[in-house]
This record gives sequence, structure tokens and C-alpha cells, in this order.
Amino acid sequence: MKAIILASGSTANATYLEIGNSKILIDCGLSYRQLVYRLAEKEKDLTGLKAIFITHEHADHVAGLRVLANKHKDMKIVLSEGTYQALDKRYTGDINNEMFMVVKSDVMINVFDFKVLPFSTYHDASEPFGYRFLENEKSLVYITDTGYFPIKQYDKLRDAEAYIIESNHHVEMLLESSRPWQLKRRILDDQGHLSNEDSANLLLNLAGEKTKYIVLAHLSRECNLEALALGTYKKIFLEQGVDISLYKLLAARQNEPSEEIIIEWFLHSFF
Repeated sequence: MKAIILASGSTANATYLEIGNSKILIDCGLSYRQLVYRLAEKEKDLTGLKAIFITHEHADHVAGLRVLANKHKDMKIVLSEGTYQALDKRYTGDINNEMFMVVKSDVMINVFDFKVLPFSTYHDASEPFGYRFLENEKSLVYITDTGYFPIKQYDKLRDAEAYIIESNHHVEMLLESSRPWQLKRRILDDQGHLSNEDSANLLLNLAGEKTKYIVLAHLSRECNLEALALGTYKKIFLEQGVDISLYKLLAARQNEPSEEIIIEWFLHSFF
């Protein structure tokens, strides 16, 4: 299993995965030209794209969907019923309805050469999802755009090899920003976004012996800094007696692709 975060932030989000012989995307907030360009930087392409997994209907996650679907008519568009119903026609246009594959939360799907567990997230969207991708005994969890995640749901996400997880804002920077109070409340709400602290505390409860990668995603340009997000993780893990050096800790960026995450090649002893 391999992953490259092509864009992550409030402007556009897109992640590329290779699982077995399948190429897939998670979200498509980038233009098709940018998708191709950023993949080419990593010597990758979209030939034979099998599917795109949509987390929710907001523009920074689906703005490039219509063009992508017209370029790759054999792929599936995987999403919740709520997201399917809420998609703006600007981003779907004349997409053939047969391309859409509606899935349910907590119901494992196995339609390609791998498995996927969709799960509910908590955001001001219509039935948003995160996804756990599984290849044999290896797995990657993708969870962004969520204001919190309930303790009773932790078990379904525990001990993945890699986590791509939202670390959206530094609370003090957000509160001191020039953003309208209504927007600040929306972000801080349980249906908003995870702060650096909330993200780190959630990962403390999810990471296990198999975990190799923690990638911080959807960092706010105005209300966060890479150094703050990474530093918060290191501080909170240290306070709980957890050695952060056991994990490869990265911050995904808005304007450039991440390094390639190659799950199956890593062992704990590497670190």
C-alpha cells in the first residue's frame, strides 16, 4: 500500500493511493491539470484509476470531480447517500449515475482487490465519511473534517499502519484571528474541525504497535503552523510517556505533494 497526499488544506484536498494493483483517489478538490502535474512530480499517473472515495460534498473536496469523471469513465465514485444527494451540480454536471457507488457507514466493502471500511465523521456536511483501507493485514485510516470522534467508535480505527488525520487549527491562533465569530464557532464546534490538541489526543488512543506513519492533514493557512501542529503532537505524546520517535510524523501541505508513504516496507526497527 502506498499513499501520496497531493493537496491538503482549506483550498483543495486530494490523496492518491495504490493498493495492490489498484489506483484510487480520496477526494478531488484539485483541478485535473494539478492532479496530473503533482502526480508526475512523483513519477505517478492516473492510468487505470479504479475509484475515488468522497468524504463529503464541500467544494475543497469535490471541485474537480466532474472533469475527473469525464476523463476516467470506468472508475467508481464511492460516497455516502447523504453526500450523493448533497453534491452540487456544478461539480457533477453530466456524470453518469452508474458511476456512483453509495456505501453505508460501518459496512465493509470488498469490490476491488482490497477492503474498505467507511465510518461516520462529525462535520457540518450531509453524512460525511472517513475511510479505513485494508490490504491483507495492513491498513491506512483517513480521517479529516471532523469536530470530534466518539470514544465508543475508537476500536474500528485502532492500530493502523498509517493515519492521515486532521490537525486543523491552533485554538489561540483561531480565536485571535480576524475571522468572523460565527466562523470561529463553526470550526470549534463538534461538527467543525479538530484542533492540534484534539488531534494528538485522538491519535494517542488509536495508534498501536503496528503504527508507522502519522500524517497531519487539513492544516489551516491562517490559524495554524506546521511547527505548532508537529510540536503539539510531540508535547502531548511526551506528557503521556509515549515515544513519538516510534512514528514517522509528517505534515501534509496545500501546495505540494507529500513524500510517498510506503506502508509494507517499514518495520518498527527502522526507527
